[in-house]
Amino acid sequence: MTTGARMDGPPGPLGTAAARTSPTASRLLVPVFLVVLIDFIGFGLIIPLLPLWAKRLGASPSGVGLVLTAYALAQFLFAPVLGSLSDRYGRRPVILVSLLIEALGFALTALSGSLLALLGARFLAGLGASNIGSAQAVVADVTPAAGRARGMAMIGAAIGLGFVVGPALGGVLASRGLPVPFWTAMGFALANVFLVARFLPETRRAGVAAFADRGITALTHGWRRVRGQAVIARLVAVNLLFTFAFSAMEAIFPLLTLRRFGWGATQNGYLFTYIGILVVVMQGGLVGRLVVRWGERALLLAGLALLAVGLALLPISGTLGLLLLSLSLLSVGEGAVTPTVTALLSLASSSRTQGETLGLAQGMAGLGRILGPLAAGWLFASSTSAPFVLGSALTLVALAVLLLGPSSRPLVQAISLRHEIRSTVPRRTGAVPRSRRPPPGVR
Repeated sequence: MTTGARMDGPPGPLGTAAARTSPTASRLLVPVFLVVLIDFIGFGLIIPLLPLWAKRLGASPSGVGLVLTAYALAQFLFAPVLGSLSDRYGRRPVILVSLLIEALGFALTALSGSLLALLGARFLAGLGASNIGSAQAVVADVTPAAGRARGMAMIGAAIGLGFVVGPALGGVLASRGLPVPFWTAMGFALANVFLVARFLPETRRAGVAAFADRGITALTHGWRRVRGQAVIARLVAVNLLFTFAFSAMEAIFPLLTLRRFGWGATQNGYLFTYIGILVVVMQGGLVGRLVVRWGERALLLAGLALLAVGLALLPISGTLGLLLLSLSLLSVGEGAVTPTVTALLSLASSSRTQGETLGLAQGMAGLGRILGPLAAGWLFASSTSAPFVLGSALTLVALAVLLLGPSSRPLVQAISLRHEIRSTVPRRTGAVPRSRRPPPGVR
């Protein structure tokens, strides 16, 4: 397989032209979509069953929480590392190795005979699943700038579809025995290894490599780097705040419906399927068109506003109609925010650090998935409304982070200017014409 070249789109402000992904890029996006879809079907297979498996091994409610936290902790630690390694050694080998690690994690989960063994297995599986930043870097490698949000939305749609199909399939397979879904998830991971090896070429541009072989220090190095890049730092902060808010809602929402409506696992399963379908529709078909019409800035701001309103309405939703309205608003908001913030992170990064930046953002999202449910559980004990009010408030903070900053120029406008400057850089010399250099405060 040959190394794919980066397909650069036409210069111009973000979201102002209908970027058509080239046929070559489209062919490369299909295996990436399938890899992420199969990966998250495998993950979704076991999510409803993990608490039962942990309980069988003698876990208390807090022990069940530790099992879920171990997975997110591994992603927080290793997503930046795998992203950085993909910048240096290529996307394809990192994804292949991580999928093998994930398959081993599923197998060890099925074989776990103690809570400690289960914790180790879930941590290992989380390490393997830390490849999402590398998959996003593949999208960044092959899509033009103005079509970046459309490409990232495909990743989001695959994740959402995986969460719709996976739990339903896991419920069917569990009737054959509780370990069966774990072995099936391992089979999905191994099928992904074949898919990547056979159909996904290396997309990192030849001659482009990270500054140094950072390995395990990628997390600390990434933070040191983004401290000097206000645009990336603020986008990473937005990603953390929004993930914290949405994860807190996901963790505590079933308790809200149980207390308010007396609903159990079946009814909540239907509602989460409804959320997943809306996210898939949004990211699978609407985001690209909305970016073309309104631009990344307007879509990201609108998504955060919808999410904030939806979260604020949830605790006062006393009827099914109002509850569905709240869920619709926050689902459409989530479907808009995830691909646009990822696309803007990619556009704000150099081609040498795509994997590191996207991996760092995913690591911070992992931190949000750790802290969000913990804070939600603690707050829900004192007030059923508090977790949702906090999530809404943090989403509004994320909105303010986008609108306010060290310079008077709005964040996404600064990224647009940066991309326009980059598109005029002569490829042989890399020099930036003096007349096109950014004004002070835009980095």
